[in-house]
Amino acid sequence: MTYRTIARRLASLPLVLLALALAAPAFAAKPDPELGRRLYETGIDRKGNPITGIDHNDISYEGEQAACLRCHRRSGFGGSEGGYYVPPIPKDFLYESSRSDRNDRFRAAFLEAQSVQHWVRVRMPRARPAYTDETLAAAIREGYSPTGQKFDALMPRYTLDDQDMANLIAHLKTLSSQISPGVDDTFMHFGMVLSEGIDPGEREAMIRTTEAFFEWYNERLTGDKNLIASERVYGMQFRESTRLWKLHLWELKGDSKSWPRQLRSHYKKTPVFAMVNGMVAGSWNPIGEFCDEQKLPCLFPLTQAAQHTRDLGGYTIYYSRGLELEADLILQHLYDQGLASGRSIVQLHQAGPGGAIPAARFNARIARLPGVEVETLAYTDHASLDKALNELAARGELRHDIIIWPGDDAAAVDRVLARPELAATDIYTSSRAFEAIHSGAVGEAAKANVGRLIAAWPFSLPEDRHPDAYRVRAWMRSRALPVTAERIQFMSYYSLGILRDAGRHMFEHYHRDYLMERIEHEVDGAVNPGFYPNLELGPEQRFVSKGGYVVRTDAQDSSKIKAISPWMLP
Repeated sequence: MTYRTIARRLASLPLVLLALALAAPAFAAKPDPELGRRLYETGIDRKGNPITGIDHNDISYEGEQAACLRCHRRSGFGGSEGGYYVPPIPKDFLYESSRSDRNDRFRAAFLEAQSVQHWVRVRMPRARPAYTDETLAAAIREGYSPTGQKFDALMPRYTLDDQDMANLIAHLKTLSSQISPGVDDTFMHFGMVLSEGIDPGEREAMIRTTEAFFEWYNERLTGDKNLIASERVYGMQFRESTRLWKLHLWELKGDSKSWPRQLRSHYKKTPVFAMVNGMVAGSWNPIGEFCDEQKLPCLFPLTQAAQHTRDLGGYTIYYSRGLELEADLILQHLYDQGLASGRSIVQLHQAGPGGAIPAARFNARIARLPGVEVETLAYTDHASLDKALNELAARGELRHDIIIWPGDDAAAVDRVLARPELAATDIYTSSRAFEAIHSGAVGEAAKANVGRLIAAWPFSLPEDRHPDAYRVRAWMRSRALPVTAERIQFMSYYSLGILRDAGRHMFEHYHRDYLMERIEHEVDGAVNPGFYPNLELGPEQRFVSKGGYVVRTDAQDSSKIKAISPWMLP
């Protein structure tokens, strides 16, 4: 190349750079991924205004309705729902050309029945090159892939300026960008939290059932890994996409105020991918807050004191709202029976969380009903309970509706039932106290007056046992596990079964947010041991059972209970 040729090409270089600069979008110099996260999750732009999206049917969405999170989820892995497939959008998917095995992975990951039209549409070839920042911005704004293929009708076109677009793309590059802690080349590590003060028999039943399931799962997985045919059966690189399970018991001691420190110590020593099952004496709130802080999935603890601030979102999935739900059920029943202005209610509660939580919930809800008076009294032991009852009797207040929340001390209800002033009065209480009294585990007064006891009941009725309960019992027999605490053991099996199915469909994408989303997807189709009539989750929901009955002893057969309300969703 001659000197004159080199000089001529160098002279034209500024014109080339200028042309490229004019052709490229004017992205912001310093994109803010945190503002991009807010836009992605809430539909709010950097100025605090709701964004707008218009789908291919010209339907407009605004703000939260237009948020990317609604379809692509927090993890960015999307999913399948109602006949629609939402593709994954983490960086490894967007910034690589489309994968030839996408349809096979879709089939393996989403096994629910779909229409023929859905399967045809999903299997249509959608090859595309890797996105760049520029082509991705154009796709978000215009609704077409880099090859000119029109997106599905539900995918909106967004009007975002360059700064908001740069913020959003910066956040998309962070979605599921790193494998979550708690996974190594061999194991997925799981924790189970247990505290002092829980029933020793229940504690042992949960530990034995959970350990037996882990052993059983690892035996089956090892066998599958040794079969060459597993690659074809599962439709994926089975050996590279699965891990054995390892359980770590996290024992909490002392006052619940020290639990966060203990949890952080356990986690620092052995980071886990998720926590499963677990029981503590008192509120689950310290553990739930720790899980939210660490973005650590906490799956199906057996607790009556769930985080009351986490109806949606959060990293703990509960069976129900527990005692708060029971307070709502009793209030709903009283309202349906004609609770009106001028009615008076006496509410007694044990001073610990098991009594204080439902009492506070009842007071907060009944405050919306003008003219209904509630006198709420706390007690610490049987002597202080008797003193409160004597004072109420002296003032003539025991003629009103009586509710007692005794925590784990069902004997306190026995003392209320023994009061002669209450011989004709119905007494309302919790499901746990009702079970203890109805089973004959408490005193003589309760046996003689159990017909006057009414309770919230957030479970299936005894006669409505689900056929899947036989499958769980058969599995326990196969592992030589005695049934010593049926509800705890069966529900422990349930949670582990969902965890198994969710993990099977994650492939090698070990991200905690993705696990939460897969759990949501698996609940409806999982084995239901029958203790709750309906178990289901929608996106971001955190309580799989949302209602309950109000029950009392059957007048025709004192060994049975009957519902005196329909199934309610208060």
